[in-house]
Amino acid sequence: METRVYGGVSVSLYEKAVLDLLKEGPKQRKSLVKQLCPKVMSQKKLQKTLNELESAGKAVGVSRRVEGRKNWTTWYMLPGQEYLLDVDAARIIAIIERLKTVLLRMPTVDEIAVEAGITPHEAEKLAYKLATQTGWFNPTAELIRDVRIRLGEALVCAARIRDKLVAEDGKSETFDYDDEPWIVEEAKRFLREYPQLLPKLSNDGDEVASWSPEAFRFLGEQYTPKDRRTPYLGIATPGRR
Repeated sequence: METRVYGGVSVSLYEKAVLDLLKEGPKQRKSLVKQLCPKVMSQKKLQKTLNELESAGKAVGVSRRVEGRKNWTTWYMLPGQEYLLDVDAARIIAIIERLKTVLLRMPTVDEIAVEAGITPHEAEKLAYKLATQTGWFNPTAELIRDVRIRLGEALVCAARIRDKLVAEDGKSETFDYDDEPWIVEEAKRFLREYPQLLPKLSNDGDEVASWSPEAFRFLGEQYTPKDRRTPYLGIATPGRR
């Protein structure tokens, strides 16, 4: 088997591929699979390589419960990097993943910092360090503006479903969602997973009466929904004008 020297120690090409990734910081097994399989090696070969690295003391595997869930995941890292898992990495990854599901986009450095209770400088450093695992990038102002509209529309639609003004299939006698079915799908997810973000609506459901402080934090400012009222088509009666 062809070998390379890594840190003064002879290692296989497979081991070097794994160690090169671990130099960036702790990584979940699924992240290693995504980056190495099948381009560099099979999943079976990857697991064998990870086991060999652990046995040789060149890597450390730690099982942790996924934050907010019941299932477990295995993290791999270089010896001495365990503190990153406890202090920063796992928490920042979980925060980025959660914010993505709420914001419908990648969070900004400031949004990560606020959620994690750290400085923007620390958040930026960690976000870039973990970007290969999270897919994170700093969103542009244009993207933030465009996605804010999607978020606002999804939350308003969810509130209309909650108030029985729109059916779960998007049908309504008052509001038209026929051309944007994705809004209805996102709305049902928000209704199920984040009901606290839904606004209070006017009696007819046409306008937002108020947003919760938490929803306002994600929207950034007051959001006024699009006019989706279905036009009333009156039928002329013979003999009348």
